[in-house]
Amino acid sequence: MAAEPSSQIYVQTMCLCVPLRLGVLISAVLTFLTSLVYVANRQLWEYTFRHCMGGYASSSRVVIGAIEVTGLIVGLLGIVGTWYQKQDYIISFNLWQFARLGAMSFMYVVDIPLLTHCEDWVNDIKHMTEVHGWNQLMYDIAMAGGCDGERVRFLVLSFLTLAVFMYLTWVTLRYQEFMSCVPKHLLRVPKDLSSGAFYAHSLGERAHLSGVYGQHDHNPMQSGQQGGFGSVPL
Repeated sequence: MAAEPSSQIYVQTMCLCVPLRLGVLISAVLTFLTSLVYVANRQLWEYTFRHCMGGYASSSRVVIGAIEVTGLIVGLLGIVGTWYQKQDYIISFNLWQFARLGAMSFMYVVDIPLLTHCEDWVNDIKHMTEVHGWNQLMYDIAMAGGCDGERVRFLVLSFLTLAVFMYLTWVTLRYQEFMSCVPKHLLRVPKDLSSGAFYAHSLGERAHLSGVYGQHDHNPMQSGQQGGFGSVPL
């Protein structure tokens, strides 16, 4: 990305038409709002976003809940970092997004086996309780005969959500790299200049033409003939 012309860097977009900075700002705002809903009403959030974020097992609910609670603070960091273009805030926001991807990976490991054997919460409830512990949510879904629909909705919506989160993480990483780039018209290219220890005078200067060049008091060549301050003249 650093090799791209500055004019191309500034016109980069996400979703084909949304400016990169605006897209990251919208992502941070949505992160803050969804986390705010979780903190204000956890039951409503779980009912609304369960098919997208999982949380069928108690362990996955704890992990996803921790992500949502911290998202309240990190979302604010993303908003402030995008608005005021603070790279450190954007880096923190994107690290949290990577952690969210890790939390979703853990959620799949825990929740998919539960949904795969959803019917066993009615047919073999003793075995499921011994293996996974009691799960009121899975028992209610199985008793209502909604295992097939629950599996389809979860697999479709959660994988779409995962794809969106991966895309947003990549977009934020692009914006993070963009903030570290300096436009080419602001680059300070070092020049091969001399150190200043040597200098030259034109032979057409008045001192050369009048024959008095090198005879001034500041001439270092006269240092052997003139004493320092307070010395007695020779």
